[in-house]
Amino acid sequence: MIMDDDTQLLTPRQVADILGIHQKTVHVWLRSGRLKGTKISYRAWRISRTALDEFIESNSNLSKQSTDSADETPATVKPVKSGDINPGESATYPHNRMKSYLREIMGEQSHEK
Repeated sequence: MIMDDDTQLLTPRQVADILGIHQKTVHVWLRSGRLKGTKISYRAWRISRTALDEFIESNSNLSKQSTDSADETPATVKPVKSGDINPGESATYPHNRMKSYLREIMGEQSHEK
């Protein structure tokens, strides 16, 4: 059986790995309702891929742009200061920016492997 985005369920650890944050942060977001998830037992949570995508979209600091008009100029990306990203991460990839942004708002230190 192939799972599509609507039925794919992720563990808090998988979400933490995707976002580059600590697993406890994911649990805090789940308990507070900031991230939608389903509690399947006393300790176990599952997050749908759709809920994760909605969370990322609603918490993204990238400018939202309508693609309806061809006359609009492309959105510009603000320059990134050297302290805004972790060493070794490229500023050109949005998911790396999202990781840095989430670490910044949660006050976490980066954890390099």
